[in-house]
Amino acid sequence: MRRAVSITKSGAFRLMVGLVGIAIIGYVDRRLSEAIPLALLYLAPVVLMSTVLRRWQIPLLGVLCTVVVEFADGYPWTVREGVARDALYFFAYTAAGLYVSELVSRHDTEKSHLEALEVEIEARRGAEEQLRLVVANSSIAIITSDEMGTILQANDAAERMYWGEDAAAGAHLEGSSLQVFMPSLARVQIQRQGWEHLKTMLQCQGLRATQDPFLADVWVSSYITSRGGRLTAMIIDASTEVRDREEANLEQVLVGSRLAVGALFHEIRNICAAIAVVQQNLWAKFASEEPSEDFEALRQLVTALERMASLELSLVRRRPTKVKLDNFLREFRSILMPSLRESGIALGWCIEPSLPEVWADQQSLLQVFLNLVRNAEKALAPVENAKLEIRAVCAGGHVRVRVSDNGPGVSDEASLFRPFGGGPSGSGLGLYLSRAMMLSFHGDLVYEPGASGATFVVDMNPVEAEP
Repeated sequence: MRRAVSITKSGAFRLMVGLVGIAIIGYVDRRLSEAIPLALLYLAPVVLMSTVLRRWQIPLLGVLCTVVVEFADGYPWTVREGVARDALYFFAYTAAGLYVSELVSRHDTEKSHLEALEVEIEARRGAEEQLRLVVANSSIAIITSDEMGTILQANDAAERMYWGEDAAAGAHLEGSSLQVFMPSLARVQIQRQGWEHLKTMLQCQGLRATQDPFLADVWVSSYITSRGGRLTAMIIDASTEVRDREEANLEQVLVGSRLAVGALFHEIRNICAAIAVVQQNLWAKFASEEPSEDFEALRQLVTALERMASLELSLVRRRPTKVKLDNFLREFRSILMPSLRESGIALGWCIEPSLPEVWADQQSLLQVFLNLVRNAEKALAPVENAKLEIRAVCAGGHVRVRVSDNGPGVSDEASLFRPFGGGPSGSGLGLYLSRAMMLSFHGDLVYEPGASGATFVVDMNPVEAEP
């Protein structure tokens, strides 16, 4: 059945049926002669064939039908009557065919347009459905408001952010005023000229349903719809991030402070030990004489000072964690490049592939490398064709990262890691604290003598070794 329908719709079948129809009508018209004129019947095959013929072929079909009609109708042909009659036939058949062809062409065009429109609508529906699912299931709070600041839509993450446990009890943001939850965002004048092009990011304070404030990072975009202006905001609660960052900074300051105080006490103890030796020598020298109360007072003062400075250099031992050294060095390079580019220092980067994970504290490790690079930048400032090279290898059960430069080198190796041993440009604690940080998670920082320049080696234990 389907095959039969497809055959009847084919162009070849219609042409064949049209030609057979013209022949049959011509034969009948010839037999009837002048009794009954059948010229109008030729319009039927003309209409049928015009649905598949091209426009330039339709006038040829009109000529064919005109010739057949003139041959079959039996009317005598004269110049006066025949030319006018044939012109009328040709015009009628050609006009009818062109009219039908135009109708079919427009119908096909509209059909193609409708099909394309349906495909586009379906694609848009699919995209809108996907976008709706992405927004609904996003972990980022997303809200949409109108020009008056009324919240029109809010996803589940936004409901949980502002309502907390009450969100499960049926509390909703939709219909609420943006002024209640995001006062700073509500003050954005989206009705002013050019507001539809607003695309920005801001950090402001938000209020939960309980009026508890929180710090929010907000990405804002405004646009025009058929129902008026809209403002969409993606909101992230940054309170935890800020807190963690500040706590980490505070802990880092405390680590450095305790190390600095410990280093100071260590130096005081050394001085006290020297004073005690001098006091004992003086006591032995004047032992034959009557002991002076001043000697005893000096001894007591030294003892008291030693007791005050008896605080050992205490390293704040953070619990080491597994650090992916490949990722760490990649991030460190991205931090390093802008500074080196500004200083005109070329970077040599040679990292052994597939470095193992190491035991370390990532923030402390970053501080160590930044301190080494900062020292290298100072040393390379007066050097032409300055170059810094970072090379990482895994050998002998250790992971070693060498930081080398082609600067003037180190003049006094013995005082490198001594506290308060720096020159006028520094406090003398940078390398001391860096080494202390490495020792805190069982690593080390050493100086490697060379023919030129300076080379420092950061030694770390891979994860296979116990921290």
